[in-house]
Amino acid sequence: MEIQLDGPPGGPLVGIRVLDLSNIVSGPLCAQHFGDLGADVVKIEAPPIGDTARFLGGSQRAGMSAFFAQFNRNKRSVRLDLKSEAGAAAFRRLAADADIVLENFRPSVMDRLGLGYDSLAADNPRLIYVSISGFGPDGPYSGLPAYDMVIQALSGYAKQLGTNEEPKLISNVMADKTSGVTAVWATLAALFSRERTGKGQRIDVPMLDAFAGLVLADSYGASTFDPPPDPAAKSPADGLFRAWPTSDGHVAVIVIEDHQFQALCRALGTPEVADDERYATLMSRMQNGEALFAMLGERLAHFSTEEIVRRAREEGAPVAPVNDVAAFLEDEQVKASGIVFDLPHPEAGPIPVFRSAPRFSETPSAVRRLPPSLGEHTEEVLREAGFSEEEIAELGG
Repeated sequence: MEIQLDGPPGGPLVGIRVLDLSNIVSGPLCAQHFGDLGADVVKIEAPPIGDTARFLGGSQRAGMSAFFAQFNRNKRSVRLDLKSEAGAAAFRRLAADADIVLENFRPSVMDRLGLGYDSLAADNPRLIYVSISGFGPDGPYSGLPAYDMVIQALSGYAKQLGTNEEPKLISNVMADKTSGVTAVWATLAALFSRERTGKGQRIDVPMLDAFAGLVLADSYGASTFDPPPDPAAKSPADGLFRAWPTSDGHVAVIVIEDHQFQALCRALGTPEVADDERYATLMSRMQNGEALFAMLGERLAHFSTEEIVRRAREEGAPVAPVNDVAAFLEDEQVKASGIVFDLPHPEAGPIPVFRSAPRFSETPSAVRRLPPSLGEHTEEVLREAGFSEEEIAELGG
């Protein structure tokens, strides 16, 4: 992913205009993906402080937190008070020429402002209106506020990750991120539909639905068929999801195919184990999991992390070191792929960010705009939209 600050438009979504009203993570992440893909993303921020994420976390530089910087590149910031009559009217004018409006308020907020989907679509029937909320527009929880930890707890995943006695929350806003990525692919599908029909639509992305569908689908397996198996019975996969101790650290090991198991046995210095009838096939390994895991644990402890990872890669077995973040950043694959790179910010200094993962052969993505300061592009965007100097002054631009 290249850095082309203030460079020419490029990417598969060039020509698409997004009005991003969202805050914190789910919506901003979604809109950042659109910006990476070449869309013109205009971030609408309410005075006096704008996106709350500007103040989340510890350190702040150049009017933004590190948290904000990670989810708001490739955007222009417009400061606009939608609660004022002039601000609402200005937003309506901007929305009349937009392709996408994105918000993550509770379902009733935009309608109360007179800026909901039905109102905006009356002026712009091609508009795609994306609403991310905790629980969607229906059901008894529809109007309730929701954050990531609320969704993790309600979904049942916290107890699955921990225990009934000690539930465990993921210390990462995965429900927010899942909702943001879900909104990306849903919006792209709606854009494709609009190419065929000429008509926009509303998209609702409930965080609970998106997160539960992602994290529970595989773990729901025991309840898929009727009657369900004995709840006391162990799954063949029990014990797979663990970090295996080595002599100086930990590794992750997963072998599915028979040839992978054979490769692992060679790496462990025990090629004869691959011929043991208890382990020779996937089915036999599943039936003899406890003995297999005991053998693996004993053998892996004889090697250093570096040695067993090297041997496994040479043999073609899927084994990886359990890195900390510093080791991840120094990994040769991470460096070769440019997964993390520095954005040169004139006030905040270099900002390490993660590249957009997809590689496009014809329409490559690039970073063309730094995370914006609050209202940095207000005058620029409003002038482009045909606002007079008097109108801009009235709006506080």
